[in-house]
Amino acid sequence: MKVLLAVDGSTSSDRAASLVANLAWPMGSTIDVVTVYPGTAAVFDMPGVVLAADVVQETEDAMEAEATRIVVKVARRVAAPDLTVQTQVLRGRAATALLHEVEQFKADLVVVGNRGRGPFESAVLGSVSAEIVDHGGVPVLVARRDHISRILLGEDGSKSAAAAADTVRRWSALHGSPIRVLSVADVDPQWNPWLRGAEMRAAHAASAASTHEHQEALSRSTAAALEKAGLVAEGTVEDGNPAHRLVEAAASWDADLMVVGAHGHSGLGPIVGSVARAVLYHAPCSILVVPEPPASPGGHRG
Repeated sequence: MKVLLAVDGSTSSDRAASLVANLAWPMGSTIDVVTVYPGTAAVFDMPGVVLAADVVQETEDAMEAEATRIVVKVARRVAAPDLTVQTQVLRGRAATALLHEVEQFKADLVVVGNRGRGPFESAVLGSVSAEIVDHGGVPVLVARRDHISRILLGEDGSKSAAAAADTVRRWSALHGSPIRVLSVADVDPQWNPWLRGAEMRAAHAASAASTHEHQEALSRSTAAALEKAGLVAEGTVEDGNPAHRLVEAAASWDADLMVVGAHGHSGLGPIVGSVARAVLYHAPCSILVVPEPPASPGGHRG
């Protein structure tokens, strides 16, 4: 397995490194510890400002040295028997450089921190992390905790959700934790029942019940498939807004990791769907976003 761990020296980045260090990766896996520094062009790009060449070079050297220190420190933390750990120091725009490395390394998984180290470190989801999720084309784990002991799996019957369930089933690093499969019946709550006639109310209730039963069967089927693979899983169903219910379930069950497909039934294009986006921003736990696999071996990824 090839895991790209993106780090930048921030507290969130340290948490991502701890999570990688605490997981039992398959024997022979490679951890690619990567950081990106902007270079002096990004720092000194101000109209009318001309600096001496030696000052520019000293600054560039200091940036590269600090970046090297960061990846070497993290590489020591994640090192383990039967793992290959390598480091990469890249220069340029962070998201662009990381996306290029994802492609070159042929990563199976990207692990990033929830926030960056810049002036907007308090943002719920850092811009670099969000761009990697949107355009990486591979599963992306956004770390908010340093361990995984409970996994909440979102199931909506989409191809992305099927890929998410398959990822949980196949990846041994996620095994050993109980899994709760949650399917949400997204039913119109009938805000104005007094405006509806008796027949419409009955039809609405029948539709809601049918949707609930379908989603319940879906969650139980997925849980049964995981159990058949030797995992501990249970299926549950709730009614309401999918994103809200997933976030609430993660909080009430104290999940350490939520696994969701990048797109629901209506998802189009490389940008993640509205449900995945919402849980990325609001879930209290780590989030693993899994894209739908290419339709064919020659399918475009990205």
